[in-house]
Amino acid sequence: MKYDVLLDSSYLLPTFGIQVEGITNEDLLSLRKIWLNGLVNFYCLSVSWIEILGKVCRESHKIKVNIEDTVRTASLSVTESGVYKWINPPSEALSIAYTLCVKGHKDMIDNLLYATSVVYDMIFLTMDSTLKEFLARSDFPTENVMTHRELFKLLGIV
Repeated sequence: MKYDVLLDSSYLLPTFGIQVEGITNEDLLSLRKIWLNGLVNFYCLSVSWIEILGKVCRESHKIKVNIEDTVRTASLSVTESGVYKWINPPSEALSIAYTLCVKGHKDMIDNLLYATSVVYDMIFLTMDSTLKEFLARSDFPTENVMTHRELFKLLGIV
């Protein structure tokens, strides 16, 4: 069985040279391996660029280095490599994202990611345990929300 997996921006940041706590180089290699072996399709939501570029910009300001060339190269890699399929949130997801916001979850990008994963019946890969806890408390399904380690277990790669 091949799984459709929608990625949180945390899984794209390493391409831009930004380390993410809880995601090792070995994890990234394993994610690539499961894609190469045809076990998953990776999807990214177009609105994730807001988070990605915001984080990259903040990090470059912190270290006082212009990484424009890195951003250009990484952006091409993420959009042109064929590893990731870029999609837009469907209209039904907009309604779900709004409901999540009204119920108290203010991160609209995460709301859109989660909602899109539900509408398209995808796994939503995220390290955001706070989001998953909020969803559970608010009686939203969370079976499709998992970390890469949970995905590896699902695929029998432990």
